[in-house]
Amino acid sequence: MSAALSSPIPAVLLKLGPLYADRVADLRPHFGTVPDPRSRRGRWYSLTAILLVCACAVVSGVRSIDELVPSSTSPSVP
Repeated sequence: MSAALSSPIPAVLLKLGPLYADRVADLRPHFGTVPDPRSRRGRWYSLTAILLVCACAVVSGVRSIDELVPSSTSPSVP
């Protein structure tokens, strides 16, 4: 079964109705309050950016970190 058919996201979006820019919540302030447990050394990306990417991935149907992070052995998409 393809991800598009098995994902509950499209059904939820239909129930929500049209999304308008002035009614969509900005998650950055909320994610900005999450304490970052990582050491300051070696941080390449802010925790807020990482959490936003993860949130977008979940909304897109990603179900595991393996689906989020491309493998170096997988063929690249042109």
